[in-house]
Amino acid sequence: MTKFLLSTVALAALTTASFAADLPSRKSPAEAPYVAVPMFTWTGFYVGGDIGGAWTNDGSRYRLTPAGVGFAPAGTLIATSSMNSSGVVGGLFAGYNWQFSNAFVVGLEADVEATSLSKNNANIQGVFAGVVGPIGFLNSEKLPWQGSARARLGYAAGNALFYVTGGLALAQIQTRYFLITTDSFSQTRAGWTLGGGVEYAFNANWTARIEYRYSQFGTIRDTLTNTTFPAGALAVSHPISENAVRVGIAYKFGAPAAAVVAKY
Repeated sequence: MTKFLLSTVALAALTTASFAADLPSRKSPAEAPYVAVPMFTWTGFYVGGDIGGAWTNDGSRYRLTPAGVGFAPAGTLIATSSMNSSGVVGGLFAGYNWQFSNAFVVGLEADVEATSLSKNNANIQGVFAGVVGPIGFLNSEKLPWQGSARARLGYAAGNALFYVTGGLALAQIQTRYFLITTDSFSQTRAGWTLGGGVEYAFNANWTARIEYRYSQFGTIRDTLTNTTFPAGALAVSHPISENAVRVGIAYKFGAPAAAVVAKY
């Protein structure tokens, strides 16, 4: 009897051990490693190109100088001409941004562009003895190139950057006047520019933008010496400003910042 009981207990123990071996393990599987997804940052150096449209505002004024005394009092306005123009602008830009932990971005940027801004005008309105009408003067104005050096201040909302920008503006301005003979002038003007835009990052390196800027180049003053007026008797003033809308694409150097992953 005793042997029978011992045999039964042994068989039960073996059966239980065999059944337990077939059960699935309750050990936790090995934890999958966390993969840190890089976070985009605007910090870094970038280069790019842009193209757009621009239009200038320029109302030319022809006034007599002291050398013209005898014809009329010095300072007399004798003719006007609208030299407003429109055209295509496009070129290259480069800069560097710093992004802070509060999502604000500051940067420095410079650009240089060629332009097709040009105006030829034969409809110059003159005033003689109180009579207003067209006179024989022809004039033209061109802006072959322009550039700027600016600061940028923006706020990053995800991969979008909303920014304002402003700083120094430069432009080469060529003017020409014709009345029997020709006077031509060319000078580089310094002024200021101010605007804003939005830029979007498609990935860690490529961004696209749209931007509007207003630029002011001051007043050009040309004194004519070769036309049929007495030499130095006529001065022309041009207060020149420009509006421009541009689209651009840029390549940002450097890798995105590493993300911080917390384990729970």
